[in-house]
Amino acid sequence: MSTLNVQLENMLIAGKDTEKKLAKVLLESPDDIAALNAAQLGDIACVSGATVVRFARSLGYKGYPDLKLAFLSEIKSDKNDRLYGDLSKDDSTEDMIAKSGHMFSENILHSVKLLKPELIDRLAEKMIKAERVVLFGIGSSSIVANDIFHKLLRVNKSALFSPDLHSQLSYSNLLMPGDLALFVSARGETSEINTALKQAKSRGCLTIALTRSGHCEAAKIADEVLPYFYNEQHSQLGMITPQILQMVVFDILFFKFSALLGDSATAALAQGRAMLHGNK
Repeated sequence: MSTLNVQLENMLIAGKDTEKKLAKVLLESPDDIAALNAAQLGDIACVSGATVVRFARSLGYKGYPDLKLAFLSEIKSDKNDRLYGDLSKDDSTEDMIAKSGHMFSENILHSVKLLKPELIDRLAEKMIKAERVVLFGIGSSSIVANDIFHKLLRVNKSALFSPDLHSQLSYSNLLMPGDLALFVSARGETSEINTALKQAKSRGCLTIALTRSGHCEAAKIADEVLPYFYNEQHSQLGMITPQILQMVVFDILFFKFSALLGDSATAALAQGRAMLHGNK
């Protein structure tokens, strides 16, 4: 799936109302777009022609003609992806393995494409400068938060995490301006996490949301967003896929963070390994 289609699918799920309407038309009737100008596309999507132009520019194109050209040029390559539909209870085991492998690998690639080098550089620098990293996440997102917590401990970065929601709410009220608060939320709409996020922001510390790309509530509140690609296929596997994708996205940030730490990270990791081997 192309980067453009990734953006469109994201908008279909988490975009504004007008973005959802236009993304839906483009994704559901791709072969009809060639003959349409901006006003005609707007009529089909029940939006104005000016909205179509703004939509194209929000995707990084100069205008609708450039968007249409890019979209049409990618239709053929995207058709290969459609050979792998959603998993079905009637699939053979062989098909389940093939579809699952394709889904996992494709979603990882889509998530990686959403990351900008300048974002990773900026967040890694801020993690270095932070006095401590305080982590938030409940339910299945607590698995990701706990994984991040242990990674930071292994490189001797001051970090704080508890899977208990009440403890996390207490953390959010005790944060200091020098702290960095990282919130893990699959869809970005968990009310308890967003309550803690608002409180953390009021305390003057940097807030980062590790959440789906799009216009979710957590992304609107947080100072920074570390995005991953999300679509409705993820829910088919009991929300396993989002956690995998969130871990991959954070690992990329962690690689840069560790590189900036340099020898101190290497030494801390070596000491940790030595301790573990010594206790065997």
